[in-house]
Amino acid sequence: MSLKLKIRLSVFLLLLLLLGLGGYAFFTINYLEHGAHGIEQADFNLARSTVLLFLVAGLAVGVTMMVRLPRVVVRPLRRLTVDVEKVAGPGPATRVGVGRRDEVGSVATAVNRVLSQAQNERRATLAELFTERNRMDSLVRSLDEGLLLLDEHQTIILANPVACDLLGLRQADLEGQPAEKVAATNELLRELLAPLAAHNLAGDNVPDPVFTFPHKGDSPHYQLSISPIEMTDGPAGKPAPGGHIFCLRNVSDFKKLDEVKSTFLATISHELKTPLASIKLSLMLLQNERTAAAERQRLAAGIGEETQRLLSMVGQLIDVARLDAGAGIKLDVQRVRLAEVIGYATQTVAPQLADKQLQLDIQLPDVLPEVQGDVEKTTWVLINLLSNAIRYSPMGAPLVIRVLPWGEMVRVSVEDCGPGIPAEYHKRIFQRFAGVPGRTAHGSSSGLGLSISREFINAQGGTLWVESQPEKGSRFLFTLPAAA
Repeated sequence: MSLKLKIRLSVFLLLLLLLGLGGYAFFTINYLEHGAHGIEQADFNLARSTVLLFLVAGLAVGVTMMVRLPRVVVRPLRRLTVDVEKVAGPGPATRVGVGRRDEVGSVATAVNRVLSQAQNERRATLAELFTERNRMDSLVRSLDEGLLLLDEHQTIILANPVACDLLGLRQADLEGQPAEKVAATNELLRELLAPLAAHNLAGDNVPDPVFTFPHKGDSPHYQLSISPIEMTDGPAGKPAPGGHIFCLRNVSDFKKLDEVKSTFLATISHELKTPLASIKLSLMLLQNERTAAAERQRLAAGIGEETQRLLSMVGQLIDVARLDAGAGIKLDVQRVRLAEVIGYATQTVAPQLADKQLQLDIQLPDVLPEVQGDVEKTTWVLINLLSNAIRYSPMGAPLVIRVLPWGEMVRVSVEDCGPGIPAEYHKRIFQRFAGVPGRTAHGSSSGLGLSISREFINAQGGTLWVESQPEKGSRFLFTLPAAA
């Protein structure tokens, strides 16, 4: 039964009693006015009892309605209010109880429908938030830069794996901890917090500091950038400090590049100064009238050699500039006999071989296929490899050139008895302006030869690499495609 019908029935019953009492009184009065001259005591008692009965019944119904009707109306509303508060609270309740199919039950059903829709939207919003959080978490953790996030109270709220590795601490030992407390026992973090205390932030005129982490393998260099976080405070949207982001960017490659640049400038200055000084001295002697004719010829030959050395160095620099500019390498690919290439190269370095009394051993197979390549570029590569081998070989040591078929390729190797190259420098020596530290005693070079050689060999479809161990000599090898 609906609440509306209950109220109507209660009011109808009260009206019915009132109408019955009024009707009885009306008929009694009408009866007395039209001929009732004497009333029996019994009839009077009956009339009085009837009126009293109607009054008592009306009073009872009225009192009952006064007590019950508000309770009937308010009780479902109170139950609905309690259920709604349970749903709104932190408890597990998610629906409002529907007790009866009345107006309050309809309201409860409508509330449940709204709650169900709100829960669906909440689930969708939470799913999006979790997705975005996981995406941002994956992004932060996959960064190759160290990242520390401090809130406005200087509490570490985020530390990615790179930052944890650099500081030598676990993530659980950093996140949620006051930065000052962690810095009290960690010198590296204490050094990182020093620029913050000095207000050295990103974007100012003070250069960002660079830190070295000795406990890492190659003592990498990281540049620290501190950026403030601003948050909106209050309805007015006024900016308020929200903490700082510490970003550690690996600048080791730039540091190495600076070192290589400095080394290259020093080397190229020396390489240019030596032949220029020799040429200047020779010119001074040539201008002297007392210099004999034979000595003049020797000085002129020396000037020619030094000039050729300068031209070779400038040519290397031009080749590097062309490669950097993306001009590529122009090749004249044809069928090449490696025996002829070896002849050209050994003839060029013959004076250097004689100076150090090296024993050159050329090992060629009986049947050697031709290769597809550029004669000039291949000869240049072989001369460069032979020059390096001669430079680092001791007096009177053997020097071997070995050629043999290698599948669909032909492999050429140059083996010396020099000091060897540690494994960690096998890749570095093929970089521009790079070399092995501590080899200045064997003479200097521009650091471009091996880099250009690899470019030349790669352009012809081959490969250039090194096999070497310290104190056991070096073997440089390259391959070229065999001619069909």
